[in-house]
Amino acid sequence: MNRAVLINVRDRVLARMRQADFAGADPFDGLESRLFQASGLGRFRIARLIWLQAIKRGPGAVRRFAMIPPMISPKTLALLNGGAGGVRLGDFSGQLIAMQNADGGWGYPFEWQARAFYARRHQSNAIVTSFVIDGLLAGGMTPDHASLIRAGEFIARDLWRDGYFAYFDHDASEIHNASLWAAFALNRILPGNEKSRRALVRVINAQRDDGSWAYGTRGHHGFVDGFHTGYILDLLDRFRTTGVEGAEIGRLDGVIARGWQFYRTNCFDPDGIPRSFARKDGYLDAHAVAQAMASLCRFGEVVDAVRLADWAVQMLFDPARDIFHAGIGRFGVDRQNYLRWTQAWMVWALSIVIERMASKQQDTPMPTLDPNAALSFPHPDPDRADKEAALRNLSEDAFRTLYAITRAEAARMKAAGEMEALYGLTRGMKTLQRIGGERGIILRIARSGA
Repeated sequence: MNRAVLINVRDRVLARMRQADFAGADPFDGLESRLFQASGLGRFRIARLIWLQAIKRGPGAVRRFAMIPPMISPKTLALLNGGAGGVRLGDFSGQLIAMQNADGGWGYPFEWQARAFYARRHQSNAIVTSFVIDGLLAGGMTPDHASLIRAGEFIARDLWRDGYFAYFDHDASEIHNASLWAAFALNRILPGNEKSRRALVRVINAQRDDGSWAYGTRGHHGFVDGFHTGYILDLLDRFRTTGVEGAEIGRLDGVIARGWQFYRTNCFDPDGIPRSFARKDGYLDAHAVAQAMASLCRFGEVVDAVRLADWAVQMLFDPARDIFHAGIGRFGVDRQNYLRWTQAWMVWALSIVIERMASKQQDTPMPTLDPNAALSFPHPDPDRADKEAALRNLSEDAFRTLYAITRAEAARMKAAGEMEALYGLTRGMKTLQRIGGERGIILRIARSGA
């Protein structure tokens, strides 16, 4: 796909987010429903669980009827500030500092009921705090800033358990990606601290023989999903680049290699499309697609990341609303518009792909296309994105000449029964037709006996 197309889509979604002042819906905000709060059912744990799932899984009409106000999540702003290894798309540091809790952390702007715990509105937790720390540092804040010192103290003081970091200060659940995020964030503020090292080693030791990590250690945490696996691999790689020390840390290369092999084999389908859960096809969450694009870029598989970005724009982007759909299920696309969970993550991921495409174009000469030779694309073609960019730079006369030659060669291969050659030429003609349409070049096909 042309890099300019990805930039256009990314900027349209970002503009839509900006129009909403970065406030919107979330898959887990159901308890903020004015209707539910007025009912009095919020006193009961089972009612909170059922209502939350009803809002999350129900159609948009249910959400509107429930009267859930749009909210700004610190995690959204952290991603746009460059957090999680992303690209800085604005200056949100001041707003993030203003959202910091008295205990030094950050939380989600809604009540939240999980199977293992209940969280208050804005209650500080490991994930949001870690993402904000990462975003503030990406925005140029130094580790000795008062806000970051307070955030580090919250992680080290309130979340530390014996060997790992908990998700919340009032709960002891061990969730591997959350503990690793907290360890990494604290290590950025206090490099080489012992708690971060011990938590890192614990995640290394939690890797299963097949290279995977369960979500956590409790009985209902045994599942393996795509985007949390991507979180862990990205963080382990970032830890590796910081030069952490210790005998166990020397195992990082092997741990990452096994984890990556598992991720690529089990968290993608045979067509290279991510899976929400390892080895399971079904509902595909756009969040898993976004994380996959970023992880593919981090581990050098930029061509596949670009292909996935192309697929995401074709299958998940809604040009009428300038948003990405929440996912795709067996009944079609899930048209919910989640600002943090979907839009922020897709903008974050596309920005990473766009940046890597730019560096790849600088490192690799743009392929030249001979308008006097038929255009054929093998499948897969690792240079397709660059070749399409070259097609967009051809003069209109050269573009038309190339199409005529390609069409004539395809007719010759069809007559000769050379089907493999014909398939590549057909892909070439379809590509020319598509790009011609983008450029306003009408390729008229003369009717003939052929």
